[in-house]
Amino acid sequence: MEIIPAILEPTWQEIEKKIKLVDGLTDWIQLDICDGEFAEGKTWGNPQDLFSLQVKSKIEAHLMIKEPWIWADKWLSSPAKRIVAHVEAFSSPESLKFGEIAFTAQKYGKEVVWGFNIETDWEPYKELMQKPHVRVLFLSVVPGRQGQEFDRNVFEKIASLKEKHPHVKICLDGGINPGLIDEIEKSGADSVAVGSYVFQSSDPAKAISEFNKG
Repeated sequence: MEIIPAILEPTWQEIEKKIKLVDGLTDWIQLDICDGEFAEGKTWGNPQDLFSLQVKSKIEAHLMIKEPWIWADKWLSSPAKRIVAHVEAFSSPESLKFGEIAFTAQKYGKEVVWGFNIETDWEPYKELMQKPHVRVLFLSVVPGRQGQEFDRNVFEKIASLKEKHPHVKICLDGGINPGLIDEIEKSGADSVAVGSYVFQSSDPAKAISEFNKG
């Protein structure tokens, strides 16, 4: 089970501080970006700041924002290796903007992960799932706030998607602690993004190791 530390902070200074705590401990670090409209609360969100980073881990930008296609070029041309774009931000499952973002990612040799809120069914977006090398992020909490309780309704969504499209890689995000890892792994998820449990710990490295022991 891949562990991805998730950072949600209002300033770049706080982002940098937390990145240093976990850099090199995992392959990926996720930065949560909220615009205060798509998700409550507003966070740091300037991709240009990433050029000042010297990191071992790869950076993923989780864009909980309206109209992510407007920002896709700036994020994908930055040192971020992939972005998460939420399907709810698009006008419909048939929106041409899905292809626009995918093309931008291809241009930079990077990746788009399709994000789903807890209440959003993946079925209307089945065409996205039929592509090769698809990765999705299923939220197991309401977007924009860390420290929420894990919603087990997400397991039904995972089972449904894996049954029809077993090649799709699934990341679970929200309310995750080591006690849930066995159940999450059995559900078919491939990775988890973890915020509060790691960064509210006095020893983030030890907190990450607890997941690996699970």
